[in-house]
Amino acid sequence: MLVSQKADTQRVQQFLISCSLPMGLAFLNGPLNSPLGLHANLMAKLEQMLLELDRLIRQSDLATCALLQPNHDICLLMRQIPLLISQSITPLQTMTVFVEKVVYMLYKSNTPFALEAYTGFLQSLFEMSIEVAKEATAWIVYADDERKYNAPVIAMLIRHEMLPLKEYDVQLAKLIYARADGVIDFAVDLIRICLLSGPITTLEDHILTVAMLHDMVKEKEAPDNVVALITDLEKQANAPYIDLKVDVNCLELRMLFSQWARICQHPVASDPMYRQLVTKILAATKDDNGRCLFFRLCIETLANRFTRRTIHFIDAFGKLVAYMVMMEGETKEAKVKLYGHALSTLILVLAKQHSSQGTSFNQKSFLRMLIAICTEVNKRQLKTIESSLLAVFSDALYTLQPARFPGFAFSWLQLVSHRALVPLLLVAKDNRGWSIYQKLVVALLQFLCPLLQKRRLQKATCAFYRGTLRFLVVLLHDFPEFLCEHYMVFAQLIPQGCIQLRNLVLSAFPRIMHLPDPFTPNLRLDLLPESKQAPSMVYNYAEALGPWKSKIDTYIKVPTPSFCVEALDHLKQADRIGPFVLYLGSQAALDEPMEKNAAAMVYKYLLTHMTSEDHLRYPNSHTYFFSTVLLYLFDDQPEQIKEQITRVLLERLIVNRPHPWGLLATFIELIQDPDFWGHYFVRCSPDIERLFDNVSKSIKRTAV
Repeated sequence: MLVSQKADTQRVQQFLISCSLPMGLAFLNGPLNSPLGLHANLMAKLEQMLLELDRLIRQSDLATCALLQPNHDICLLMRQIPLLISQSITPLQTMTVFVEKVVYMLYKSNTPFALEAYTGFLQSLFEMSIEVAKEATAWIVYADDERKYNAPVIAMLIRHEMLPLKEYDVQLAKLIYARADGVIDFAVDLIRICLLSGPITTLEDHILTVAMLHDMVKEKEAPDNVVALITDLEKQANAPYIDLKVDVNCLELRMLFSQWARICQHPVASDPMYRQLVTKILAATKDDNGRCLFFRLCIETLANRFTRRTIHFIDAFGKLVAYMVMMEGETKEAKVKLYGHALSTLILVLAKQHSSQGTSFNQKSFLRMLIAICTEVNKRQLKTIESSLLAVFSDALYTLQPARFPGFAFSWLQLVSHRALVPLLLVAKDNRGWSIYQKLVVALLQFLCPLLQKRRLQKATCAFYRGTLRFLVVLLHDFPEFLCEHYMVFAQLIPQGCIQLRNLVLSAFPRIMHLPDPFTPNLRLDLLPESKQAPSMVYNYAEALGPWKSKIDTYIKVPTPSFCVEALDHLKQADRIGPFVLYLGSQAALDEPMEKNAAAMVYKYLLTHMTSEDHLRYPNSHTYFFSTVLLYLFDDQPEQIKEQITRVLLERLIVNRPHPWGLLATFIELIQDPDFWGHYFVRCSPDIERLFDNVSKSIKRTAV
C-alpha cells in the first residue's frame, strides 16, 4: 500500500513539473507562505491538475470508464485531487470552488467517456462533502438557468443516481407549464435518452413531465418533436400487447398507474385523492378484458424493472388493487371478481416468466406484490366479503405451490407463513379457514419431503427444510389445535427419517389442556381422565379406509387368522398404514385384556412391517391405547422385536425438542422396568451402553 501511494505521488509530481509548478518551492518564497498565499497556491495547483485531467480525458480513446486500469493517469489524478483539497485551510470553500469547475467541465463534455468520467469524479467529490453536494444538486434542480438544459449531462447524472428524480420531475413539469425558453426541447431530448434509448429510468420517474407533454399533444399545442416523442412512447407501451384485440391506449394506462404511484408517495395524499384517481382508472378500463390488460401491464412493468429503487411502486400497486376492489360496483360478486382478475393475472405473468427465464427468474418482485396486495386488502377491512377475498387469495397461493413453481418456493413459504395471512385463516369463525390452510401445508410437505429422501441434500433444500421447521414451530406455539386435528394427514407425508419434523407435528396439544409431567413416579395413563376422551380430528380416517372399514368391523366382532394376511398385503402402500392402525385401535375395546384384544393380535402380526408410534401424542384415548399396546407387545415378543420397538422409540427421543408427550411417557415406563436393562441389545456395544446410561441419567435428573 505504501509503495503504491509513493508511486502515485511520484506520478502526480511529474504532472505538476510538466505544468511548471515546482513542488516544495512555492510555499517557501515570500508572501506565498501566508494563509492567503497558501490558499491561492493550492487553488492554482488544483486548477492545473484539473486541466491536466481534462487533457487526459479528451485524449483517451476508451469507450467507458470501466476499462480504466487502477494505475491509469486519470485514476491517479482523481485520487490525488481530493487528498489535496483536504489539506486546504478552508476545505469547504475550496471544495465548493473546485466542484463548480468540475461541473463546468462536465457541461463542456461532448463524448460519452468524458461525461461518464466527470460524473464519476463529481460523485466521489460529493461523497466528501454533503453540504457541497446539496448546493450543487440544488442548482441543477431548482436554478432558473438555461445553461443547465443539457440532456446528456442530466441523463448521466440520473444514471449515477445523483439527482432526486421526483423533485427534478416536479420542477421540469413546472418549467414546461410556464413554457420556459428552451425547456421543451430539452425535456424531449431527456425523455428520449432516459426512456427510449437505454432505458435508464421508468415512466413512473418522469410522469409529470410526460403528462405535461402528453397534454400539449392532446390540446394540439405541441411542436413536432413533442408529437414524435409521444408517438414513440405509445409504440413502446403498445408493443408487448400488439396482438391483443383491446381498444386501449397502453401509454395512457401506464400514465394512470404512474400518477397513482406518485400520489402514494405524496406526504399529504388523502382518501378523496385516491378515490378520484381510482374512479378515473375504473372508467379507463371499462370491462374485464381492459382491467386484466391493465393489471398485466402494471405487473409486467414492476417485475421487469424491479430494483431497490422501485419497491415503493410495488407497494403502490397493492394499494391500488385494494382501492379498486373497494370501489368496484355495488355487489359483493363484482368486488370478488375483480380481486380474482388481479391475482389470476399475476399468476399468469409469474408462470410465463418462471418458464421463460429459468434459473434467472427473480421471485422477489412477485413476493412483494402478493404481500402488498394481501396487507392492503386487509387494511380496508371489507368485512362483508373478507372470507371470500381470503378464499380467492388462498386459492392463488395453492395454484402457486412449489411443486408447480420451484423457482418461487422460498417466496411461497414466506407467503404461507406470513403474519398477515396465518391469523386470518386460523382464527376465522368456526375454523372456516382450517381446510384451506391444511391444503397449503400439505402442498408444502408434498414438495419438501421427496427432496429430503435424496442421499445428498443441496444447500437450497437444507435452507428450505430449516424454514419449514421454523414455520411448524410457529404453528405449534400459536395454533396447536390446528396441528392436533390434522396430524394424521401431515404425519403420513413426512418421511420416516425426518424425526424432528414429525415430532413437531405430533407434539401439539390443545392450549386448554395441562399436560401431566411424564416423569411423575408411577404415572398411569389409565388413571388420567383424558385417556377416556377421543381426540378431535378433522381427518376422516374411517372414510379413507374404503371397503376395509367394514372388514375391520367384522374382524373386531369375529377375529379370523386370514385377516392378518390380507391386511399385510393391503398395507404395502405407506399411506394406508396410518388410517388402518388408527381405526383398528379406535374400535378395539379399551378395557379388554391385551391377550384377547383383536387389535393387539393384528399389531403383533404386523409388527415387523409397521409401527404405531405416530399416535402417541397428548393424553387421550388413542394415546392410552397405543401406549398400552406397545408395552404389551414389548413384553410378549422375542428379543429382536423388543430391540426394534426400543430403537424406534429411542430414535424419536434423541433428537432436539419438542418430544410428543405420549412417546416420552411410554419410553419412561418402558425403561423403568428393571428387566429392561437385562436385555442383550442394551449392552451389545460400549457406545450403545453409554447411550442408554446417558438417557437413564437424563430422565432421572429431569424427574428430580
